[in-house]
Amino acid sequence: MSARLTLSPATLDDVDYIVDITTSPSLWPFEEIIPTDKEAVKKEVAEKINSDWHKQYVIRLNNPEATPIGELSIHWYVQERDSWELGYSLFPEYRGQGYCTEAAQIALKFAFEEWKAHRVVAMCNEFNTASSRVLDRLGMVREGVFREELFWQDKWVNQYFYAILDREYRVISGK
Repeated sequence: MSARLTLSPATLDDVDYIVDITTSPSLWPFEEIIPTDKEAVKKEVAEKINSDWHKQYVIRLNNPEATPIGELSIHWYVQERDSWELGYSLFPEYRGQGYCTEAAQIALKFAFEEWKAHRVVAMCNEFNTASSRVLDRLGMVREGVFREELFWQDKWVNQYFYAILDREYRVISGK
């Protein structure tokens, strides 16, 4: 929780909300494939909600309505290496105001302080400068470029690979 927002663990009551976000092309302008089969996505989301390896959150404003403004997920990337992967999406009207960075900071706190992660990774399309800025603000390091990994807008584009280690998180967070 931050002063402005909360990450609410998703429940089965949130499945339709998560499905709508996941299948909305307008919310994923830098993704190469947006799922369209809502029933298949609904089944997958419902299965993940109660799993140990996948944490799904609704990003909510700290206002009386607890207004939902997006979603964030973090899941095991490589379990035996204590590595987790972070992903997020905000509604367009809430972008550019620091909410995504705040939500991701909360997720990193969970990952490193509660789940004892060694490493958290994230990836983004090279043209997704807003997401790159979020990852930079989190103190994540761009470790590599997956050359021409995404087929996006009828051409092959690069994907950036970011990571932060537990010791780097402790320095940044003062822990």
